[in-house]
Amino acid sequence: MPRSEPITRLEVAACPTHRMDVKHYAPYEVGCACLSDARRSELATRLAAARREGNPLAEMVE
Repeated sequence: MPRSEPITRLEVAACPTHRMDVKHYAPYEVGCACLSDARRSELATRLAAARREGNPLAEMVE
């Protein structure tokens, strides 16, 4: 399933190695290919909390 949301700072922090490769994140709604399903699920929970709190890490990567 392709992404419906832009890549966030929190996601790039979880996988800084591929921060310049948008295709690396594209197949996943949250996270990237380097993360296990469990880690992507944890990241989705953290991202939802960050969005609720207005945390800058939930903002789109520039």
